[in-house]
Amino acid sequence: MKAKKKFKYLCYLSTALLIISCSKPVLTDIEPSTAYPRQILSTDGSNQFLSSVVWDNNLSSETTLKSNFLSSRYFQLPDVASTGNHPVVLKNGHGKSVNEINVSVLSPSGTWPAPRIEDIGINNVINATSSDANFYIAVSAANADADAVIQVGGVDITTIFVSAIPSDFLENHIPATYGYPIYHYTLLVGILENQAWNSTIQVTVKNHDAATSPSKQYKFATSLATLDSDNDGLLDEWEKNGYTVGGTTIDLKAMGCDPKRKDVLVEVDWISAAAPDGTIWATIEDVFEEAPILNPDGSSGISMHLDRGQGGAFTNGGTILTNHTTMDFGSSTTPGYVDFYTYKNNSANFDPNRKDIFHYGIFGRARPNGSSGRGEVFGNDFMVTFFNFTGANAFSIPRNQIGTFVHEFGHNINLCHGGACVTPTDWNETFKVNQPSSMNYRYQFPAVSDDCDLTSDNVFGFSRGMLATLNETNVNEANGICDNNALDFNGNGATNNVGAINLNGDGNTTDISIDYNEWGAIRLDFTATDSSWNNN
Repeated sequence: MKAKKKFKYLCYLSTALLIISCSKPVLTDIEPSTAYPRQILSTDGSNQFLSSVVWDNNLSSETTLKSNFLSSRYFQLPDVASTGNHPVVLKNGHGKSVNEINVSVLSPSGTWPAPRIEDIGINNVINATSSDANFYIAVSAANADADAVIQVGGVDITTIFVSAIPSDFLENHIPATYGYPIYHYTLLVGILENQAWNSTIQVTVKNHDAATSPSKQYKFATSLATLDSDNDGLLDEWEKNGYTVGGTTIDLKAMGCDPKRKDVLVEVDWISAAAPDGTIWATIEDVFEEAPILNPDGSSGISMHLDRGQGGAFTNGGTILTNHTTMDFGSSTTPGYVDFYTYKNNSANFDPNRKDIFHYGIFGRARPNGSSGRGEVFGNDFMVTFFNFTGANAFSIPRNQIGTFVHEFGHNINLCHGGACVTPTDWNETFKVNQPSSMNYRYQFPAVSDDCDLTSDNVFGFSRGMLATLNETNVNEANGICDNNALDFNGNGATNNVGAINLNGDGNTTDISIDYNEWGAIRLDFTATDSSWNNN
């Protein structure tokens, strides 16, 4: 279940926050209802403001659990919750909810992982001056406790638990077989006073067992005018009041952009022969809408705004481009070749006022080298070019168009074939068995496997970095990639081989294969100084 409810600013408690419901809370659902000890779950119901979660209702072990700020929308199971069913109700000043729901607790599997920071943003800014401000810093982390603490420079700061993304994925799996099992994601908001603009801080998250995340650096904006609270490359000012350039104002708010929720703007055109299937757009948008990312406002996911000429605020995309035989970035004298930028630099195709805020994608016929597409790594332009493909990888199959679009756009947001493009070792390895991602050539066309085999489950997206690292010099096929599900890695018909096995198809058995956390490594600010954007 996704955290869709937006969390309003944590400033001072006003009289509005003192309004208490005149009736008992109502509990209608708990998700997931089967979970491991210490997982964070979500509740559905009404009258949850200023309510709490009662665990083991009416039993001798009855206790009140830690839940999120000012409500019982999310709560964390006790670390030592016993295996079996536990009755749960909600309670406020008027009593307990009538409905009682059982949570089934599983036996612990392995040790609880340390928290891992996914993203850092700004929930709110108050008392801003030209030199400094008071910030409410928003930290999203995997496996952070409901009472976890944000640390800045190793010092605890006042921290509030805002929202979460509970997960039922591990309910039918064996967490101990994963490298980094993810039970939930948590959004924490901490208070920083008199923080200088343009300063840099080191952030960690500490769980209640004292386990601490690796540190992550965050640099504040140079001023309130340049603040980008959600790190999506679109300044708050633009998303609230429009992006103005060349005397033209682009109304980002009308396009659905929100300064406290990550947004991506993409314009798509195509040649007539390679017109994309009209059914692919909703799935592509859902890939990002369902991303395991918590925004500074407490909501989850990324809003992808695709301009394909569908109307309303989106009328520039969907242009039918002049035909070509092949297309790529750069010039060529090959007959029938068209430079991608010949299309883009024609204002009839792409409005130059959009170049700082929109990605531009073209569905074309083919690249000169015959590949299915190309995307600038940490840039803004990409192409889908497999119209001539046949068989299982044919362009006519919508699933293939979705997978290739997500793959090539993934390059734009700083992902390579084997993980984030800044990783030190196997970031560009292809066909890894333990990287469930549309960036992986193994899954670009057939779609990703999201369980412990290598068979597509018709899902798309990027890896969360959950699977264990594999060393090709010593592989045990009986262990597989998770759940001890034996797999025939070397293709000899057996699953009991132990020893050196080539896992990524590169012809050697010397690689360390890592499942990188791609969602936690994406970058949307393609105009940053360290990107490959060329002001085009």
